[in-house]
Amino acid sequence: MADYAAPKGMRDFLPEEAAKREWAIGAIKRVYRRFGFVPMDTPALETVEVLERKCGEEIKGQLFRVDDGRTALRFDLTVPLSRVASSNTFKKPFKRYCIAPVWRREEPQKGRFREFYQADADIIGCPTVRAEAELIACACTAISELGFSGAAVLLNDRRIITAIAASLLSGKESAVLRILDKREKIGDAAMVEMLVSAGAKETGAKKLLSDLTAAKTNSEALAVAEKYSKEGAESLRETLSLVKEYGKFDVKVDLSLVRGLDYYTGAIFEISLGKGMGSVAGGGRYDNLLSMYGTGDSAVGISLGFERLMALMKERAPVKRGVFVAAVKDEFYPYALQVAAKLRADGIECQTDLNARSLKKQMDYAATCCRYIAVMGEREKKEGKVTLRDLESGKEELLTVEEAVKKAGS
Repeated sequence: MADYAAPKGMRDFLPEEAAKREWAIGAIKRVYRRFGFVPMDTPALETVEVLERKCGEEIKGQLFRVDDGRTALRFDLTVPLSRVASSNTFKKPFKRYCIAPVWRREEPQKGRFREFYQADADIIGCPTVRAEAELIACACTAISELGFSGAAVLLNDRRIITAIAASLLSGKESAVLRILDKREKIGDAAMVEMLVSAGAKETGAKKLLSDLTAAKTNSEALAVAEKYSKEGAESLRETLSLVKEYGKFDVKVDLSLVRGLDYYTGAIFEISLGKGMGSVAGGGRYDNLLSMYGTGDSAVGISLGFERLMALMKERAPVKRGVFVAAVKDEFYPYALQVAAKLRADGIECQTDLNARSLKKQMDYAATCCRYIAVMGEREKKEGKVTLRDLESGKEELLTVEEAVKKAGS
């Protein structure tokens, strides 16, 4: 029999993994909604003309083209947003989120796929850094909701890093930025060598490195930033001040942060989970992008690295939720269905035994997928109660259905 695999660079998600992804998407959506973002969806296909207005030469070669090359699968979620927002009138600020698949025809490798999900939140029509602060707090909250702690935000401004690049090689800012963007991968010494090869003097390259990395505190970094862009430094200062009011988030000014996309015009930021976990979110301000598709407006956004977060979650024990309602004997199955109906009516994920198995086999099965098992026998039916066992702690209690709902839903 033939072995039919998924297309190259694409994946099947079996029930356990699919359930985890569905839960994570739901958790992120709930946070986005709490911050006042609304959903907006667009077709998977866009015209090639629309896509090529934003993408660089590298991305052009990665488009999945269809319809004789006139249309292609979207390669990110920002282009569709820009197309729609530039030609529609929304009340401002327009706060949109979208969690959906995108496609890039590149060579698959570990952790990189041709089909993958992005989880974006963007704010259109807010020219102040209140938008940046809101997005940083929202993204950190979503990451925390997924069970991760220790999120650290790196913050910079494109005006500052561009001015720093210009001070080294005027007219070759883009080349300098591309080299600086590789610093984390290649190291400081190799970065200096590359800058010298690009035409910089070694003393100037080393001074630039010192300016980027010498600051130990946000105050010291802002003092350096002031020398290159007073406007950029003031935006960083205000963003730091506002983020504090959202809660205790770890935000550090990092003047070496570049982020590769050319369309950023102001703040840029990344969120990391520390050593060994790497960056899990990133974004920035892109005020000039909408004008490429119609009416221009200010814009800032952030994208959670959904696939990276899912890979990190995969390394953890699976999260088990819900209740398995087990009948001691077949005669108690109708009562089990009644209890399950009440649990579901209160929003509790619930399963019953469709295969008429022994209680032991029901319990073995429940242990693989549920947090609780509710056992239905003669006593439970007579008293109108359930015996609820926590499959993590082993604790067992005789409860009313209302008490079981409260316990399982907590």
